[in-house]
Amino acid sequence: MLNRVLNIIHSCTSCSLAEVWFEEDGTDVYLNLNRVATEEDLEQDHYLEYEGQIIEVVRIQVAFCPYCGQKLANGKDVVVPEFHHHNFGGRK
Repeated sequence: MLNRVLNIIHSCTSCSLAEVWFEEDGTDVYLNLNRVATEEDLEQDHYLEYEGQIIEVVRIQVAFCPYCGQKLANGKDVVVPEFHHHNFGGRK
């Protein structure tokens, strides 16, 4: 997933404050969120190796930016909710 070139279609101020980006896949638009390890996470989960390591990735199909409200899914009246969640830490 991380080795391919992303088609980033939207960026707003709130997106720049975290590991958040929007990606278009055909006619669908996805909000992608990464959660990275902090020092506290390393102390609680011995499977994690370093600060900044990706712990979780969530990919949610959206029609609008939840931060600024801009419409992102052109031409789609209905978006069927769909999401993907990946947990890379030892704690589930």
